Amino acid sequence: MLAMFVWAISISSLAGYFYLQNRMYGEQIAENQQSLHVMTTTYNDAMTKYNALLSEYSVLYGNYSFPQGTNFTLLTTLFGRLLTNLKGNYSFLLTNQKDLNATYDTMQDKYYEVYQKGNVTRAEFGELLAEFHEVFNLLAIRELSGLVSETLTLTVSVCIDYGNETLEWNNETSMPAGSSLFQLTQKIATVNYTYSAWMEPGHIRVTSINDKKEYTNYTIGYSEGRAWIWYYFDNIEEKWISGPVGCDAWMLKDGSIYKWRFEYWRWP
Repeated sequence: MLAMFVWAISISSLAGYFYLQNRMYGEQIAENQQSLHVMTTTYNDAMTKYNALLSEYSVLYGNYSFPQGTNFTLLTTLFGRLLTNLKGNYSFLLTNQKDLNATYDTMQDKYYEVYQKGNVTRAEFGELLAEFHEVFNLLAIRELSGLVSETLTLTVSVCIDYGNETLEWNNETSMPAGSSLFQLTQKIATVNYTYSAWMEPGHIRVTSINDKKEYTNYTIGYSEGRAWIWYYFDNIEEKWISGPVGCDAWMLKDGSIYKWRFEYWRWP
């Protein structure tokens, strides 16, 4: 009787345990399904917005490509409306990401300069279109990356080489999917930077990491100094590759390894 009693209690305990586990898993599945549903809805909204703006841009680009009898001053007025629509549709990103906002403001200032001058040339209008296309796509990518980041997390490693044989590793750092190297650097270190409108793609140049500042010495005939240069590790070639774009334009990949190095340079 005692053995049967113990057996019954054991079976009841196991049944209760499996019931709670199944309930917990069921709730997790329901939460994941809800998250996916919300993500799908938000994605569809983002694509609707993107396609609408792309259609407006395409009309202007078509007039630019086939300029017979085209009044580019009039087209510049229409371009101003497109800029306003871009800001209205991506206001959240522009408010919360300073690098994007600075890029947009630079483009807007150039538009005002060209528009107020009057007699807009085809070349001037073409430059406005090219800058718009860059900013537009960057905003769209950042927005979609933000959607993905709600469900995915990346794990990356980054080294800071201070140029004096001091290395500081930040291994297996977690970052939301869609993050840039600039955002990663801001997370692991104190960073100072400048915004350079002429740099492309990416406009951020890191000038200081953890109070280690770049510097330049100018001498007659040449100049020299030290600056922060970033690298990524190529697993196929098994070597460090110098960053080909600005750190704010380089999107992180899961499992990747990056390095900032304080390097000496000289010109010429």
